[in-house]
Amino acid sequence: MALKNETEKTLDQLEKLIQELVRRFELAARDRSDYLAELNKTKIELQNAKNKIAEQEKKLEHYELKQALLSGAGSDKRAKRKLGKLVKEIDKCISLLND
Repeated sequence: MALKNETEKTLDQLEKLIQELVRRFELAARDRSDYLAELNKTKIELQNAKNKIAEQEKKLEHYELKQALLSGAGSDKRAKRKLGKLVKEIDKCISLLND
């Protein structure tokens, strides 16, 4: 009889430990899901920021080109460099379209 009681106590303890383990696993799974959702949101925000930076860099480049073309002497070399850079970029785009 004593052995049966001891066995039942051990089984009860084991069952409680397993239930606690399952509870912790479920919490960890929910946390993981939340972290993955936050990671994806952050990735989207990062891509949006990169896109804005690229857009602002293009605007700055266009502004600098405009300033170089509108300004007088002394900036002819700068204007030619900017135009050369734009022509190369256009050529690159055309070659990508042809591939």
